[in-house]
Amino acid sequence: MRFLCLNTSLIDSNLDLIMFSIIAILSTVLMIFVGYKLLQVLQLTGYKLNGFLKWFKETKYSYMSRLFMLTFLSLASMLMTNVLLADFFVQRIFSYVSILCYVLFCSLFITNLFSAKQKTPLKYTKRMTRLVIVFAILIAGFTWGIQYVGYMYIPYLSFGLIAIIPVTLPLFVIIAYFITYPIEKLISISYLKKARKKLAEQKNILVIGVTGSFGKTSVKNILSTILEEKFKVCSTPASYNTPLGLSKTILKKLTNDDEILIAEMGAKQTGDIKELCEMVNPTIGVITGIGNQHLLTFGSLDNISKTKGELADYVSKSNGKIYFNVDTEAALNLSNKYKDAVKTAISTSEYDLKVESLKVDKDGSSFKLVYDKKKVECSTVLLGNHNVSNIVLAARIALDLGLSLEEISAGISKLKAIPHRLEILKSSAEYTIIDDAYNCSVEGSKASLEVLSRFEGKKIVITPGLVELGADQFNSNFEFGRDLAKVCDYVIIDSTINYDAISSGLIFAGFDENKIIQVVSLSKAVEMLKDIATKGDVVLFENDLPDNYS
Repeated sequence: MRFLCLNTSLIDSNLDLIMFSIIAILSTVLMIFVGYKLLQVLQLTGYKLNGFLKWFKETKYSYMSRLFMLTFLSLASMLMTNVLLADFFVQRIFSYVSILCYVLFCSLFITNLFSAKQKTPLKYTKRMTRLVIVFAILIAGFTWGIQYVGYMYIPYLSFGLIAIIPVTLPLFVIIAYFITYPIEKLISISYLKKARKKLAEQKNILVIGVTGSFGKTSVKNILSTILEEKFKVCSTPASYNTPLGLSKTILKKLTNDDEILIAEMGAKQTGDIKELCEMVNPTIGVITGIGNQHLLTFGSLDNISKTKGELADYVSKSNGKIYFNVDTEAALNLSNKYKDAVKTAISTSEYDLKVESLKVDKDGSSFKLVYDKKKVECSTVLLGNHNVSNIVLAARIALDLGLSLEEISAGISKLKAIPHRLEILKSSAEYTIIDDAYNCSVEGSKASLEVLSRFEGKKIVITPGLVELGADQFNSNFEFGRDLAKVCDYVIIDSTINYDAISSGLIFAGFDENKIIQVVSLSKAVEMLKDIATKGDVVLFENDLPDNYS
């Protein structure tokens, strides 16, 4: 009899060890999906830990509160299940029933998380794969250990302790980040060296760096299209404006036939542009405009100007040429520090490249470019004064590189609308949609409302407002509300973050409070259009919150 008891105990023990491992694997898989947002935010902040931590503060720890709720519901359900099944614990297999509660609540959490529209989904790069592997190993080990603690010391809770894992995920993301950081640093250094070496081997290539608070991607695309009338051009795709993004472009896209490389340069903090300059050695620098975008991470407009000025400093020291769009005051002030800077603007006829007979409407823009007493007719599908300003900046560079006004005009006619940047979309509901979802700057929002004002019909704006503006966020969104009131018939605010500021600005400007609608998501805002929009109306999607705010 004693032998049978020992043998039964051994079987139970072995069964528990096997179940520990199975549950650890299952929980780890669930936690990778539950922690998706955390991994996504770390990637969106450029794998900068300070940006990751600022996200928690900026969003008022809203994601942590959701993790706490998941833990509370799972823990309470598992404890209740174990108490109800306490009489059956002589057959330990019944204690595993409580795991179903945990799986259920995690599955509901994951379903809700992935049902929301994502602006920039997580990219499964090699770096992210390495991070997820380490993250998974940490979670699996912790899950196994915490099961053992519950099994040995808290019988009634049994395996319920694993319910606390969701609230520990931010900590495990940070630990995984520190573990992988030295490896990533070595890989990054190696990758950058290869890119530098390949670029250095192309002796005759001209490198153009493009930076600014806004308009970088637009100017890069416009400049590339125009210069292709005469040169073989390679430019960074999409928003590949980081060291690794530029490296990928050089290693995978740049060919021996290319004569010009246009490198978009992004920055989240001081020193970022300088690092990019040292990597690709631009001899032409382009600053598209300066505003308070990313003020949260920069801290002040002065820091933003200094960072954008890192491109001008580098190019000036190497006897290159720097071009400024000075339609913004901050850009004009910065340009005045550089004696040989070339300036363009459509707000004044002070500079050598001028615009005449400008006409901007819902079908695009037409104008005359005037340079050295010569004129050429130009037309483009691009909407808005700000895009004409971007075109003039690109045209001025093209002139110095030897293109004629006729070649520039031909290039302008070939420009295409950039997705999500004042892009006109067809609607089966017979109203016009203007997709400006990727615009998130104060200046860009003013420009989009100027474009909207040129359309006929009822005007509806769907927006979450502007983010990453730090201390300026409330005031900027208040002013945005006042600007909306001048143009719109309805405003749908699809977030809670900026609702108070935007609605206050609207009401202050005399807007009908009954035509201000708040919804919790973009999908709910689209549903509202069924009740508001009719044939001939215009709907502007202005900005779409970065995924770290949703």
